[in-house]
Amino acid sequence: MGFRDEAALVLRGARMQRRVIGALIIRELHSRFGRHYYGYIWLFFEPLLLGSAIGLVHLLKDHPAQFGPFEFFAIGYIMYFIFRGVVNRATVAIPSNTNLLYHRTVTLPDIFFARHIIETISCSGVMLVFLLALFAVNGEMVEDPTKIILALIGMTLLSQGFAFIFAALTEFMEGMERGIHAFTYLILPVSGMFFLVEWLPDWLQELALYVPTVHLFELMRDGQFGSRFYAHYDLFYVAVWILVTHLLGLAALRITRRRLGLE
Repeated sequence: MGFRDEAALVLRGARMQRRVIGALIIRELHSRFGRHYYGYIWLFFEPLLLGSAIGLVHLLKDHPAQFGPFEFFAIGYIMYFIFRGVVNRATVAIPSNTNLLYHRTVTLPDIFFARHIIETISCSGVMLVFLLALFAVNGEMVEDPTKIILALIGMTLLSQGFAFIFAALTEFMEGMERGIHAFTYLILPVSGMFFLVEWLPDWLQELALYVPTVHLFELMRDGQFGSRFYAHYDLFYVAVWILVTHLLGLAALRITRRRLGLE
């Protein structure tokens, strides 16, 4: 088989998987929100409502002078909502889609890809609405949209790696899903959503930077506020976390599929 034949085979496989993921997205939307289009409003309304609530709560409290509380905390929560949504929903991804795995073109990662695309699009849309609203009210535009987009992509990929691992663990350990839900709440105070690294004492800064989500929040706020603070982040460190969690997660999903008797 020549190079052209191999390339054609790869492209044909990629087109097939793209159609599979597209079909899974439609199925996930129908199963989660029903077949009526107004049900899809909740896809955007949930992060919009929660982000607004977080921002308004902090609007009534003391806050750092260099940032408005709503623009800091509401936008930050939308970033965290990606992590929370992707990881929490991983626990039911396999049980609710096991019957689809009897089709050889449908793989376990495809199911997760479809779900994570939905989560990312909805949260990105809400973040765009918030940023445009803040621009309309305050006249302040984000300083570097590219960094915000990169942070969103990084958060999705990091969350996806954890989702692969946790979904596999759920199949092997009964009651694991309750521990995962608790994990998403326990990690919230140290995730980087409520603080900037420069606000912390030097010794605590070093500890905070071991948490990969802190780097992504710093990157996002660097794109949002830029010159108003000094951002601390290491994209190589985040990339290592993404790579390691994906390798472990994909290996775990492969073992899980065999355990289900589908290979």
